[in-house]
Amino acid sequence: MNLNLALRLRDLLAIYKDLRDGPGLTPQKRGQAFNTLIAEVLKAWGYEARASVIGVNGRDETDVFFTIGYNYILEAKWEADPLSADPLTKLSERLSTRPPGTRAIVLSATGFNSNALEWINRHNELLLMDSSHIEATLCGLMDPEELLHRLYAETAASGNRLVPLADILLPRHAEPSVPALARATSVPPPWPIVKTSAEGVDASVEFTGVWQSDQHPSGISAAPRNRLLITTNAGVVELHTTTGKTKWALALPGTEDRAVRGIDGSVTALCRGALVRWHPETRDLQPVAGGFGGYATLEAGRDGALWVYNQVGGLASGSVTISRIGERPGDETRHDIPFPNGMRAVHLADERHFLSGTGHSTAIDVSKSPSSSEEDWIASAVPDPRAASGPDEHIILVAGIRSSLDGSLQSLDLRKAPAWTELLAFTANRATDLTVKRTSTGRTEGWLLADASGNSHKPTPVLVRLTLPTTSPG
Repeated sequence: MNLNLALRLRDLLAIYKDLRDGPGLTPQKRGQAFNTLIAEVLKAWGYEARASVIGVNGRDETDVFFTIGYNYILEAKWEADPLSADPLTKLSERLSTRPPGTRAIVLSATGFNSNALEWINRHNELLLMDSSHIEATLCGLMDPEELLHRLYAETAASGNRLVPLADILLPRHAEPSVPALARATSVPPPWPIVKTSAEGVDASVEFTGVWQSDQHPSGISAAPRNRLLITTNAGVVELHTTTGKTKWALALPGTEDRAVRGIDGSVTALCRGALVRWHPETRDLQPVAGGFGGYATLEAGRDGALWVYNQVGGLASGSVTISRIGERPGDETRHDIPFPNGMRAVHLADERHFLSGTGHSTAIDVSKSPSSSEEDWIASAVPDPRAASGPDEHIILVAGIRSSLDGSLQSLDLRKAPAWTELLAFTANRATDLTVKRTSTGRTEGWLLADASGNSHKPTPVLVRLTLPTTSPG
């Protein structure tokens, strides 16, 4: 997603929140504002659109008119209750006065009641959309043209005129094969990965694999019951670390960085500049937040909150945005911070974060000052420290490649003088990501996801199990 589009979508998300939660709006004013919002979303993506178009001699009014290949007339409703069949009947009659080839859509922010769904089953001239469809374009998950193309294709294939978002992004008939991992004892990595480790540090290669280029790993996170979630650009893979079996946790192309497993079994992940949540039991895919253009990462806070770290404007002179995620699109709270070279934010506690960057890093409290003073910068231990995590609010762990295949895992205690300590030296093409947690015994356990593809174009993930001392050695 380009930066201009991302910034415009952020503004429109704020308007969407006001429409949803703002007091003092009459139904008529909310409806008119909803029409304008839909038109502005379409224009943000580069399409011609007009809101509240009066018909010839004032005989009718089209809520939104737009052109994407076809001419569309769209009836937008934001009622207190699910929509009845009456607006569908009226739009169907209006379509008869429009040129052949005109398409008609009814969009209801509150869904449709049984009468409306029964009516649409007997007619083929309308397409229905709900809040998830407009939120998908509002968050940046889908271009409106792609959305409409997929909706009409699924309608033609199945006859369903209210196609759930999951059915066009996660079709049952097109789930790809799951990337597999093997025990390193049976399929060792192409070369020895672990070189040296500090006193009290245990590191062992547990799993390896050779994946396809469209399965390139980009993140790792821990999940309950001995599971790991490995994000690829083909979806999120769940690995059972006891059995070694893999399966799809979310087979959604375009995912990136870490995924987060909720206590309800849901999976939340970044995809195409938007944050989405997948409920596998109900097959419900929900846009949660968006407008994350540029480079974005997802972090699960220690208090259960989700944070998205977004680097924009280039590494040399850019800034970062740290967003606390809410329940619905538009609920996010954004903090803009001038900080070049940022790679990841690690949540420490409350509103405090550690910004891990190339060249320098720093700790910051976004509740006190949305800025980063160079006086507080700490020289980074490795270039490109995207693999960063921490077992508590004081200890920071980062991994990266210093040069060629020379990898290093480093530790920093924020309570002490800003000096990094090397815990592990390893050999890899890339340190992809890192996940750690404090155990009941006080030690730190976790996993390092690295790549050992050598000169091959196929990603070769390597999973290193880590056990670290309570405090940094030395």
